[in-house]
Amino acid sequence: MRAGAGVGNQRGRARWLHITPSARRQGMGRALLSSALDLLAGLGAKQVISYVDDDDPSDPERDRTAANALHDSVGFTEADWLLSFTRLPV
Repeated sequence: MRAGAGVGNQRGRARWLHITPSARRQGMGRALLSSALDLLAGLGAKQVISYVDDDDPSDPERDRTAANALHDSVGFTEADWLLSFTRLPV
């Protein structure tokens, strides 16, 4: 993907947002999240649950420090950690 943002899609519904590393720190993530929250509020959502993928925090390309700070800054509070496990073939 080129510098910019991606939106995952499943059956016509956005499932994830991603800002490529070269496009970070330009306000794109905040704009996308704000638009999503506005849309959900307009649809009558009373609660929004957002997941930040922290599956490999040691990889600079996958660092989620900024995403976590963004969620904090717009009023999200950390509720839980979701762990994922991968098993390589033996």
